[in-house]
Parts: sequence; C-alpha cells; structure tokens
Amino acid sequence: MQVFKTYFRLLNAYKGIIIMYFVIFIAVALVMTSNSSLATNSEMSSEVTKLDIAIIDKDCGTLGTALRGYFGETHNLIDIEYEEEKILDELYWRKINYVLVIPEGLEESLLNDNVETMSFESMKVPGMFEADYFEAELKLYIQKLTGLLAAGYSMEDAEEELSRLQSQKAEVSFASFVNKKQNDACTIFFIYAPYLFITLGMNGVGVILLRFNARDVKDRMECSALTMKERVAGISAGILVFGLIMFAVILVIAGILSGGSIYADMRFPFFLLNLFSMLVFGLSLGFLTGTVAGNNEAVNGLVNIVSLGLCFLGGVFVPQQFFSDTIVKVSRFFPTYWYVATNEMIGEMKKLSSGLSGEIFSQIGLVFGYALVIFAITLVIISSQKTRRK
Repeated sequence: MQVFKTYFRLLNAYKGIIIMYFVIFIAVALVMTSNSSLATNSEMSSEVTKLDIAIIDKDCGTLGTALRGYFGETHNLIDIEYEEEKILDELYWRKINYVLVIPEGLEESLLNDNVETMSFESMKVPGMFEADYFEAELKLYIQKLTGLLAAGYSMEDAEEELSRLQSQKAEVSFASFVNKKQNDACTIFFIYAPYLFITLGMNGVGVILLRFNARDVKDRMECSALTMKERVAGISAGILVFGLIMFAVILVIAGILSGGSIYADMRFPFFLLNLFSMLVFGLSLGFLTGTVAGNNEAVNGLVNIVSLGLCFLGGVFVPQQFFSDTIVKVSRFFPTYWYVATNEMIGEMKKLSSGLSGEIFSQIGLVFGYALVIFAITLVIISSQKTRRK
C-alpha cells in the first residue's frame, strides 16, 4: 500500500506534463471528430448544396436560356451585369459563388461539332470545392447535349429533353446492409485514443519507474521491510489504476459525444476490447521506457518520437485511405495500424457474423501480441541489467 501511494505522489509531481498531453489529446480529438462528423453528415445527405451563380449570355442564343432553366432547379440564379470590377467585388464578399459567361459563337460551335472553339468563360471563388462541383455538372450537361445533337436532335429539342430529365427526381435510400452509424462521433473519437494511451502511458509509467529504478531509491527499498513481492504488487497496482483512469476518461467523453447511446450500442463491447488492447500496449511501452531511459529528458524525447511516429504511420492522424501501397506495407508492422483498421471495422458493423468477429478478434489479438512482446523484451533487459550489476 505504501508503494502504491508513493506511485501517485510521484505522479502528482509530474501532473503538469500529464495535463499538457491530455489537453493536446482533447483538442485534437474533439476538433477532428467535429470536422469529420460534419463532413460525413454532408456526404450522407442526399441534398446538393445550392450555389449562388450568375449566367451571362454574350451569345444571345437558346443555350443561355436552357442553362438558366436547367441549373435554376438546383442552384440560386443571380442577375448581374457583365462588369468585371463589380463581379470581382461580389465574389470577394461571397455574394456570388460562380459566374458563367457564354461567349459569342458557342452555340454555333456546338451545332457544328467544332470542339476546338468550344469553351466557356468563368469567374469563381478560388479553392471553393462547390465551384469545381458546378463545373463538373456543366461539363456533364455539355456532354449530354452534344450527344443528343449527334443523335439527330435539334438544339431546341436537345435542350428540352435535358430539361425534362432534370425535372425527374430520384429517391435515395440506404441499403439494408449499410450501418447508418458508421463514421459517427464515437467511432471517429476512438481513432485518436492511441495518442493518449501512448503519451500518458510512457509518461505516467516511464517517468515513475525511472524514479523507482534510481540507485538510491532502490537501495532504500532493499533495506526496507517490504518484500520484493509487495513492491512489485504496489507498482503494478499503481500502473493498473492509472491505466483504468485513462480508460474511464475515454469512455466518459465518448458517452458525452453520443449522449449516452454508445453504452447501449451493440458495437460497444468490441470498442471496449479494442481500446483495452491499445491501453495495454501503451502501458507496456511505458514499462519499457522506464527501463531503458536514462533520465526525464530521454523519456520526453522517446514520447514525442514514438507517439507521433506510431500515430502518423498507423493511420491515427492521417486516414489509411490516403496511404500509398508502400506506406501500407510498412504500416502493417505497427500495432496502431491494426487498432485503427479494427476500429473502422467495428464502426461499420451492423450485425455480428462469425467471419467478422473472427477478423476483429484476430486483429485485436495482434495488438495484445505487440504488448506482450514489448513486456517480454523489457523483462529480458531487466534481467541483463541485474546480471551486469552482479
């Protein structure tokens, strides 16, 4: 009990570092969770964002009228005169998102299939994704129009046919096998848990063990009435309680993000097991750090290198979808890769099957395996250190 209390007294002395890493984790995780949830909701929505666009027809043909009718169904049309300074001012203040200019002779080029002279003029807000989306819509319209013209339609009939197709609405519904909760706030939030477990595991365990392993402290403990078994039990209990506190913090935040619904979710036990595997891995890294590091500065250096390296290469900070084949091959050697892959698999799960559960458990087992290997390596190092002292 005395060693257990001492563990937390030492931990209190380093509370500044622990709070700092905890704040970094909270800031990064919550911001990324919020942004990813908004992006996911946007992708899952069947409604297209309406743009404020202006169509200026210099050609004075039927194409301008047809484009206004076609895109007026999905976007807000703005009337504006063709004055460059005024248009730039409207774009700057985001009163208009896109200005399409139909140059003279464009309709004639379409009718004559003269592709080389077919080009629109445009003015838009730089870097705006929605403007690029509108250009893709425009390109598709022109492709359909030229296809109808090539099939023998007149310009008026082709424009009328496209307008008729535009008025038809399709209903969007999710397939029965799609989990509507995939990429929810908790699934995204859990992705960033390894950063907390690794940084605080290495600090909250490594730094404390470093103090316990100091020569003068060790000599005093050897002279005390405490047996080796009691000392090891006290330190182990301290590490376990510290780990459970981190684990509880993650679950409390997840409950707040989900409004408590995550606790009744059928995916929750699998999330728990996956989180626990990464917690054990983080604590085992702390055990190794406290054994091999020579001082606090070395611990801090190892924390930054190991945590950032594992999180970036494992897909915590950078989505695994963006990895090249070479990076994926390298990332597969890191436990964080399997943690993230398992987390996403659990998030997408709608119902449990034997094949899916087997894959989830095998990947979680890999993370536990990494933790066991690190723990074994640490024991070998401790044994060799004792041998050298003798």
